Amino acid sequence: MKSGSSHPVVDNKIMILFIAVLILNTVMVGFNFNFIYSRYTDAKEQVVYKQVVAQDLLEYSKKLAQDLGVQDRPSVREVLADFNYEIDLAKDSDELSRVIFNSSRQVQETILREWDTLFREKIINLINQDENLKKTTEKTEFTLRISSLEGAVCDPELLREETLIEVNNLYTEGGMTQEQVFRIEVEEGRSRMVVPYNPLDYIQSLTEEIDTLRVNLHEVRVASGFAEMSGPGIIIKFYDAQNGFEASDIIHDSDVRDMVNELFAAGAKGVSVGGQRLIATSPIRCVGPVIRVNQKEISANPVVIEAVGEPEVLSSGLDIIRFSLEFHRNFRIDIEEKENIILPPYRN
Repeated sequence: MKSGSSHPVVDNKIMILFIAVLILNTVMVGFNFNFIYSRYTDAKEQVVYKQVVAQDLLEYSKKLAQDLGVQDRPSVREVLADFNYEIDLAKDSDELSRVIFNSSRQVQETILREWDTLFREKIINLINQDENLKKTTEKTEFTLRISSLEGAVCDPELLREETLIEVNNLYTEGGMTQEQVFRIEVEEGRSRMVVPYNPLDYIQSLTEEIDTLRVNLHEVRVASGFAEMSGPGIIIKFYDAQNGFEASDIIHDSDVRDMVNELFAAGAKGVSVGGQRLIATSPIRCVGPVIRVNQKEISANPVVIEAVGEPEVLSSGLDIIRFSLEFHRNFRIDIEEKENIILPPYRN
C-alpha cells in the first residue's frame, strides 16, 4: 500500500527536520560563541553569560517537549526539573559548562526518546483496534515496516488496509523520514511490540555513549591534574625571611606542603607550585638548597603557588598559617586574588 503525499505531511517533515537541525545548531553556535566570549571576559561575566545560556536551553527544551506532546511524561518532567536544579546549584563557570554540556544533552535525548516511545504506543493502540487481530486466537508474530516510499506494510498480511492507512498517517504526521521496522507479537487478540534490532539506532546509541565518555574523561583529567584547568583563584608569592641567616629563615619543603594542604582543605580545585601542576602523587621536597616539585627544581624567593577555587575562601583559609609564618619566622606572603588563572597540566 502506497500513500500519497500532501502539504501537511511535507510541513510536518520540514518541522521535525528543522527541530533536529535547530538542536544541533543551538548547541554548536552556543558553545562556539561561548569559547570566543570566554577569551575576552572575566570569570564573573562568564558565569552570568553561561547562566543565561543554560536558562535559554532549559526554556527551549520545555518548548520542544510541548511541541512533541511529551511534556507530561514522568521522565521528561524529572529531567527538566533536574536540569533547572543543577543550573541553580552551579557555583562557577566550570560547573555551568558541565551542566550545559551534559545535562542539556541528556534533557533533549530524554525528550526525543519519550517521543519515540509515544509513537510506538500509538501504533500498538491502532493495531489493537484491528478487527482481524481481535479474531486471532493463536500466538503469532508479524513485521510492520513503515517508510515514506512504500507506506505501511505488514508481513504476513494480518492487518486490515484501514489500519495500515492509519499507521502510515501517524508516521507522516510525526514527521518521520527514516524507515521504521517493528516486530509485533499477538496473543489472545492483544499485541505488543518486540524490541527491534535496528543497526542505525544501535550505532547512534554507541556514538552518544562515546561522546558522553569523552566529556567525562576530560573532566576527570582536569580534576586529576592531567589537563589544563582555568578559573578564578589566587596567586601566592612566598618569600624567605629578609636578612635571615639561619636554616629556619628560608622556605623549606614542609612549609610549601603545609601551604598546599591548607589550600586543598579550603576547597582548591587545582594547585601548581613553581609552574608544576600537583597531582595525587606529586612530591615536594628539598634537595640540598633547592626545592623540587615533581622531581623538577623550582625557582625560590619567591616560591609561587597558584590555586584555582573561590578566591575569598582560599585567601581566608590561609589566614592562620600565614599569620604563623609571618609572625614566628618573619616570612613574607603576598596573596593576589585573580578572576582567571590557568594551571598547566602535569608533565612527567
